[in-house]
Amino acid sequence: MKQVIFIGIDIMIAVTFTRTRKSSDFTCNDPDQGDGSKERPIKSSVVLPPKTSQTGAASGSDGAAGTDPGVEGAPGQDDTVEQTSRMNLRDWDPSLVIKKLYEVKFMDEVVEDISHQFITMEGLMEKLPMNKKKATLLKTWKRRFFRAKDGWLYYYETSNRERPSETIQLMGGSIIDLGNRVLGIDDGRGRYLMVRCPTEKEHGQWVVALESQTADNTKATYVRPALAAARHPSKKVVVIDLGSSAIRAGVLGDQASLPELFLPSVLAVDSQSGKVLAVGQDALAPSMRQKCNIVYPIRPSNKVDQFNIEVQLMGAVFSKVFQELRVKPSDYWVMLSTPQNLGDPLKRGLMQTLVDELSVVGVCMVQQALLSLHSYNTNSGIIVDIGHRIEILPIFDGFVIEGGVARCPYGAQKVQESLTTSLLGINYKFHSEVEQLLVRHVMEESCYVAIDYAQEEEFCKDQPQTIRTSVNFAKFNLPEGAYGSVEHDLSRFKSPEGFFNVDLWEMDYPTLQKLIHRAIQTCPMDNRRHMWRAVFLSGGVTMMPGFAERLERELTKLAPPGVPVEVHAAPQRYHAAFVGACSVAMMPQFEGMAISRGEWRKEGARAFRKWQTPS
Repeated sequence: MKQVIFIGIDIMIAVTFTRTRKSSDFTCNDPDQGDGSKERPIKSSVVLPPKTSQTGAASGSDGAAGTDPGVEGAPGQDDTVEQTSRMNLRDWDPSLVIKKLYEVKFMDEVVEDISHQFITMEGLMEKLPMNKKKATLLKTWKRRFFRAKDGWLYYYETSNRERPSETIQLMGGSIIDLGNRVLGIDDGRGRYLMVRCPTEKEHGQWVVALESQTADNTKATYVRPALAAARHPSKKVVVIDLGSSAIRAGVLGDQASLPELFLPSVLAVDSQSGKVLAVGQDALAPSMRQKCNIVYPIRPSNKVDQFNIEVQLMGAVFSKVFQELRVKPSDYWVMLSTPQNLGDPLKRGLMQTLVDELSVVGVCMVQQALLSLHSYNTNSGIIVDIGHRIEILPIFDGFVIEGGVARCPYGAQKVQESLTTSLLGINYKFHSEVEQLLVRHVMEESCYVAIDYAQEEEFCKDQPQTIRTSVNFAKFNLPEGAYGSVEHDLSRFKSPEGFFNVDLWEMDYPTLQKLIHRAIQTCPMDNRRHMWRAVFLSGGVTMMPGFAERLERELTKLAPPGVPVEVHAAPQRYHAAFVGACSVAMMPQFEGMAISRGEWRKEGARAFRKWQTPS
């Protein structure tokens, strides 16, 4: 099983121009913790990352009894603790570990597309209003044109209409024959539609067609990107995803694809002149680290709902992207994926860099979480994006329900900090930023989320050798005296456990499952059943083995009785925002959504009204 973790339609493209119902972002400051539910432990079903050779590991592990030596008074801990020695990596070139961490990998997809079994049918039927089961004087039967296709039932005022009046999902639902040529369609997500067929013959045909499309083929409907794609025949668009830990970029292809360029979001800035000397991996070379200031141009701010972008340094970043992709900026549009919804000053700075300095044809900016939802080929659901921070957005039919938006100032970095602390307790000391690259590698190679933490902890105490593994550093050309490998056990699953039990991270925030539950509760009551089945994951942390299964289990405890819970985890979700950005850029209306060079030079920041949320 491959593991990669990262620290780092009806298309309403109102995906970015989403309409709002409420306004008051929830920032994580709720002292309430835990979900209060208890359940009999179950045997873990997580497939652990494979073990590697334990040769060359420094002495020590998390403890033969599986206790955490980093905790004062932990059983089995010696009274005399050996002093931890520091590695000297001042002159070490981390290029090999960076190459490993920023390798674009195509994750295996085992998805059976059964859409060929769907029977497409269209014709006239009568219907009652949605969720009505009995005709009344005002709510009576009305004749409409219906089309069943690709797991959805669309109906139109007339057969000539291009846009449907309404849709109901058939996949995962059920068809009930009520007699007298009447059918009940239950989508299993809180919506119900009654239709009446004109004749007995058509009644039988509709039953067969509709039932054929109730088979759940949801996973096959996700946007399925290619590792690489041929250049788009007519559109010239460069797709760029700006992240606090990584920058992804590529030229739009004839289908959605993974990024061509994937590099650390870091710069080497000359301490005297302030000039950017290197971008990405080159900025962390020993010569650059010793003579330059190492700057991360895209970082979360102290305010949980804002990011800081060093706009004056972004010209070097964009120039690096165009240079590596070997394209001329003045010939291309830019589809820009940004962390959160940036304020006008930052948008203005980015537009000045891209349009005024680099002369790109035009720019479209969309926040990452919305693009991640787009990668699932849907416009309704709870998007759970975990990168440097946690961002949870409830979206229904293109509406961002602002009252349920949750942003927390921790995420992947907190997992890494927890792992660093645990490793310190067993005599592995990683302090500098370069040394933290090795900790991240250890995490990606060996950490996982336990399905049942208490049961996994007990199992680790009884059989630590089963959990213990070693991550080898031999291929990274570390200097003499550095650790040859890291061996650990309990910290493999303890480090990420804080998402589900914040006490382990000593934080005063709600758990991840409670944040999602709160987001669902802010949705209209009739839509909540659907939202429990529409939780979509995005970001490298969610690639951790066992993460999706554990989250689904925790949410099931909070869901109303009898309401099914589904957590969707697309195989390529590590790059979900980039994949969604490719899909948006391929849409016919993309250029109309972007601000062109001419519009910008004529209207300036007033052109941002195109991206404003409708009131």
